[in-house]
Amino acid sequence: MVGLSALFLAGVIVTSAAFGLGVRTTFGVGIDNRLGSEVQRDFLADQDAEAAALSKGDPSLISGHLTGNALQDVSQQMSVSNAPPIVSFQAGSLTILQAQDPIDPTLVIEVQEDGTKTVTSSAGPNSAPTEQTIGFHGDFWMRKDSSGRYLIADQKVQNLPTSYLPAIGLTAVAVVWVVLATGLVVLRRRARPLPVSPVTGVAAAVSSVVEAPPAYELVEPAVGSPPEVLVRTFGGLQVHHDGKNWAGALSARSVTAFVWLRLLVAAIRDPAARPTREEIGRQASPRMDRETQLKQVRNVIHQGLRELPPALRDRIVVEPQTMSFKLDGCEVDAIELLAVSAEYAGRRLLSDPQIARAQRVLDASRGVFLPDFDSVEDLATDHHPTCTELIRDLRELLTTKRVELAMLVADSFLASHRPDHAILLLERAFQEQPHRTDVRSRLAATYRSAGRDADASALEPKSN
Repeated sequence: MVGLSALFLAGVIVTSAAFGLGVRTTFGVGIDNRLGSEVQRDFLADQDAEAAALSKGDPSLISGHLTGNALQDVSQQMSVSNAPPIVSFQAGSLTILQAQDPIDPTLVIEVQEDGTKTVTSSAGPNSAPTEQTIGFHGDFWMRKDSSGRYLIADQKVQNLPTSYLPAIGLTAVAVVWVVLATGLVVLRRRARPLPVSPVTGVAAAVSSVVEAPPAYELVEPAVGSPPEVLVRTFGGLQVHHDGKNWAGALSARSVTAFVWLRLLVAAIRDPAARPTREEIGRQASPRMDRETQLKQVRNVIHQGLRELPPALRDRIVVEPQTMSFKLDGCEVDAIELLAVSAEYAGRRLLSDPQIARAQRVLDASRGVFLPDFDSVEDLATDHHPTCTELIRDLRELLTTKRVELAMLVADSFLASHRPDHAILLLERAFQEQPHRTDVRSRLAATYRSAGRDADASALEPKSN
């Protein structure tokens, strides 16, 4: 039985290594099981159609499966190949969530895929075909057509270094189990049966090993729980929870909206910040006396916050003397930008997975930070703003971190001979902070490396 069990386990492991463990799929905020299963089914069908079209060079095969930028991208790939290779996609894991496409804001369902792409090419009639397997991470945005199915409308794919660790790990586990099973069988055969009922000695030890339950078990790596609330601050406030943006509910009460945003700003500057009620009251009602200011804060706590939907109300923590913004179960794009900038600070280059992560953070942080804060503050304070310097300093800090991160990603693109990607990032950084000479000189040097001498000369200082 021990030998058969070991052989069976080894067979399962080898079969799993050969045929894969299926597509691991997780659903993010706003995606229920029904919607997620529907998007997954259509996405995999769309990707199979894309593989068939690339393999046969036939654009008609992607009709009804791809649209928008994705359709143009794949059509362009087919147009530059006279002898198309055979292409296939193997999805390893999918994450389906609600996230806005930075290029097309009307696309709000994103599929993040980690998988492999197999390309089989033929050098000629007398040559053996060559096969190449490439790991990739892709961000795909889906659009629902009139028939009710989801089409790939935009895609951004990043090739990853090939890793053989999973196959090596599975093979090593199979070998270890076979060796252990062989040892147990040998020990069982050498053990001498005793006439007495108590079992002792080597036989007892072997028996306890065979009959006892295993002291450990192989467990799939845990997948991090998606955030309960997703807060977007760049280009306008968005608070996503259960598939809905609740930010509009703040417009009914100007003072409550100001307090909510002021506490969010404090948490972005310092996640442990707990402003006092007195400070909040003074900033919300600068023209009133202290007693009236504290009373207005109490009105916000006991009435204004209670009238907000849970997605907004539950973010505010009220204590006897202080208030704060609750970040547990909440993801804020500005905090993510600061965190990634701090994590990558001091690095000269980034790996491909780090580039992909930094690129997603940069795409999510486009635009002005909380542009609606000024109008809310002006209305709440009766045209006597109190946080002008605070919000200006935070915007400058976030812009600086965004530019520095963009320069680091651009350097990494240049190191991997992708100057066009680097130029796009540096041009955006230069538009945000044109006074920085390091950004100007880096962009000029990148222009020259790409053969764009005229653009480089336009950036260099003119000699008298």
